[in-house]
Amino acid sequence: MGRIDPDLLISDGAAFQAYLARDRKLLKESDAILASTVDAIKNTGGLDFVLVPGDLTKDGEKTGHQKFTDHIKTLEDAGIPVYVVPGNHDVDNPHAYAYDGDAAIDVDGVSPTEFAQIYNDYGYGEAVARDPASLSYVAEPVPGLWLLALDSCRYTENDAAGKAVTGGRFSDETLTWITDRLAEAETAGKRVVAMMHHGLLEHFTGQSLANPGSEYVIENWETVSKTLAEAGLPVVFTGHFHSQDVAVKTWEVNGETVALSDVQTGSLVTYPDPYRIVDINADGALDIDSRYITEIDYDTGFMTFPEYAENYLLEGLNGLVYASLTMPIDQGGYGLPADQANALTPMIVAAFAAHYAGNESPDAETLAAIEGMLASSDPTTKSLGQSLYVLWMDDSPDVDVILHPDTGEASSGESPIHQYRLVWTDDPATTVTVGFGQMDGDNAYVKYATNADLTNA
Repeated sequence: MGRIDPDLLISDGAAFQAYLARDRKLLKESDAILASTVDAIKNTGGLDFVLVPGDLTKDGEKTGHQKFTDHIKTLEDAGIPVYVVPGNHDVDNPHAYAYDGDAAIDVDGVSPTEFAQIYNDYGYGEAVARDPASLSYVAEPVPGLWLLALDSCRYTENDAAGKAVTGGRFSDETLTWITDRLAEAETAGKRVVAMMHHGLLEHFTGQSLANPGSEYVIENWETVSKTLAEAGLPVVFTGHFHSQDVAVKTWEVNGETVALSDVQTGSLVTYPDPYRIVDINADGALDIDSRYITEIDYDTGFMTFPEYAENYLLEGLNGLVYASLTMPIDQGGYGLPADQANALTPMIVAAFAAHYAGNESPDAETLAAIEGMLASSDPTTKSLGQSLYVLWMDDSPDVDVILHPDTGEASSGESPIHQYRLVWTDDPATTVTVGFGQMDGDNAYVKYATNADLTNA
């Protein structure tokens, strides 16, 4: 989630604000967001375990890791095991800082060995197998289910790069280790799910070539995903790109269809601040329900937390998009003049915000503008139009999903109904059940019936 240890923000000033200008996460609010998330999970009931696919800290600060475990320990104490893997920010990060006014002050980070030690109670200590070449491991959170917790990060390259490498990769040794574990699972009759930080599949067409986007899907993704699917991996839970998205890919192998699903969950420190509840049904189907943090113990002024978080995201995206559009090409930008950048920025911001939420529903005006960009003779305008098109044209279900990993079939599903049963004890007794649910922020529904399971609602 990218939480900052509050003690490392000694005083807000130019140094911390410069960081936020480059990476618009709700960092000052992150400790309160994590506390609310832990409370929400504890109060859900019936959970077998929790997965956290990386970016546990802002930039790998040792105290940040230690205090993150203070939060998740309350879940373990409540009987809900937690499993973690590192994200690109978490290990050997040269930008592990405290902030005091104008100064960014070096603080201790963690090595791979220290990471595994700190999270000994959150996967590493109960692993049934460990990869000697990475921080990957296998655990069995419930009998008969193997969790492949996969380390896709490139922290061994951080020193040479002078920064935390954003992209992901499996070494040949780790990829072989993963396929060997999948073969063992099949022999032992274990069902398998995986988690990792980076996307194993593209979450929009051309993501592996996009700017931004290429660093958010694992290197050589087409070969790696097919290799793992053929070896028996049906589904992986990922993060990194801060979007609610479900990607599915199928292959024909020896006359049979092999499918792999990548369930990506947005960041708790980026609007709409989501997490997911997943039920694995008896037939192997996944019932995926998106939920959101709506209240935190933090002063958000006169706005609700969702309003505050959305406003923060849009303001940040406007600045980042405009800067990218006007940045010279030789510095990684698009080199556009200010007037053209001003015209394009709102369209691009809207597309990314919709993708983050998993709610890609463009209106007619947006579609017409994209069509005009695609017809442009200017290569840069046409390229940006293509990027907007693939972001908006994701018509697969991403928020509340019924997913069949064996076939790759996915359909929209209503989030589970929260039910209240009322009983009048007059003679004869009368019972009514009232349930409510929510597909997204604008689509709540209420059902009522005279039976407990609402089948005659």
